[in-house]
Amino acid sequence: MRTTATVRLDRPITEAAELARRAEDLGFDGVWVADHYFHRDATAALALMATATERVTLGTAVVSPLLRHPALLASAAATINEIAGGRFVLGIGAGGYEFAAELALPPRRPLGLTAEAVRIVRELYAGRADVSGETFSTHGALRYAPVPGPVYLAGRGPKMLALAGEIGDGVITHGLSGGHIAYVKERLGGPGTAVVLMLDVEIDEDRSRALAALRPRCMAMAGGSYADELIEVYGLDPEEVGALRAALRSGDRAAAERLVTDQMVDAFGIAGPPGLVRDRLAEFAAAGVDEVILSVGGGDLDASTGHLTELAKAVLS
Repeated sequence: MRTTATVRLDRPITEAAELARRAEDLGFDGVWVADHYFHRDATAALALMATATERVTLGTAVVSPLLRHPALLASAAATINEIAGGRFVLGIGAGGYEFAAELALPPRRPLGLTAEAVRIVRELYAGRADVSGETFSTHGALRYAPVPGPVYLAGRGPKMLALAGEIGDGVITHGLSGGHIAYVKERLGGPGTAVVLMLDVEIDEDRSRALAALRPRCMAMAGGSYADELIEVYGLDPEEVGALRAALRSGDRAAAERLVTDQMVDAFGIAGPPGLVRDRLAEFAAAGVDEVILSVGGGDLDASTGHLTELAKAVLS
């Protein structure tokens, strides 16, 4: 099982590239960034990371085609892959519920727009895209020879997982229970699609303190938009999830954080001593997970390096 890490783009972009280099030196297999309109630009960061590293894979976890047209995504991904020497993975997801409030974007069908976006990227990589979709259309070709790379889909619900199994090289998903991992693999429909778990980690000998540190970082995962059938698959209580969702949508994040239970933290993160982290990752590997994307605490460059170093000692030794 590959062990990779996230680098947040809430820091100067040159620091993000340096942190990617340090993650490589620590032995991680890959580095991922989220593409968010209120943080530094992901494509610029990835270009710098590509020049600062030699071995690790680089990827977006994830970028939304609602923010970057799929033709632009195809070009950006091929360009970064060219710089990185074939080490780039394009992770695509429809995006969060906050888009409508923060960007005034009309709601779209995530399944349809994701399928159209991946089709455009694939066709442009193959030579020319001729797509007339409900959300995206493209008629033309890239004016250079692209360096194609793998495309992963972000997915939680049964239909998106099935789509990932049909058209994706991998799926990036959330949910750490054995039942959820089995649910994902069953709906992917075959062994050809990589299963990638994305999760937060807080290492602390005091488990109560670690749980408290992870509550705000697991809040959106537990209270976000996903199929109701997944609530029990995650091992959560529907009434508790409903209350958290309502608090999140009201905008009262302090109230929402108080509603994040220990079970919710354990459903989407690992909180506790190094031995617990190692044991959980071993469970994922035994269940057939191909890769984990681990996110640790932030801070300045030295603090972030310290978190990554602590994580590497716990899981890579």
